[in-house]
Amino acid sequence: MKREQNRKEIVKKLHLTLLILTVFVIASGCYYYEPAPPPVVYPPEPSYPSYDYTWDSAIRAAQDVGIEITSLNRNTGTIFGRRDRVDVTIQVTQQANGRTRVELTAQGSRESGADVADDFYWAYDHYMGRR
Repeated sequence: MKREQNRKEIVKKLHLTLLILTVFVIASGCYYYEPAPPPVVYPPEPSYPSYDYTWDSAIRAAQDVGIEITSLNRNTGTIFGRRDRVDVTIQVTQQANGRTRVELTAQGSRESGADVADDFYWAYDHYMGRR
């Protein structure tokens, strides 16, 4: 009788072990993988107008507002001119970040210089597609 009782306990332990093993096998097969995060998308680099386009726009704007171009040097990016007794220097500079800077300096009466600068920048923005 003791043997039979011993045998029953062994069978119960075996069944319990098999049950636990079965639970672990089933549970391990249900692992859920999270989806991969979306790839990082960086915005495209802004496209700046070329130096040639900016240079040509500066010349056309100067001519449109009545600046008489006396000399120009594309290599140095300098345009010299005159309008209504106001000497004008336009400097076109390529910057390290790809942008092109246009700067007008007027020498003459303060009021006339401001008018020339305002007219030039308005025309320049028009040629650059900003107005």
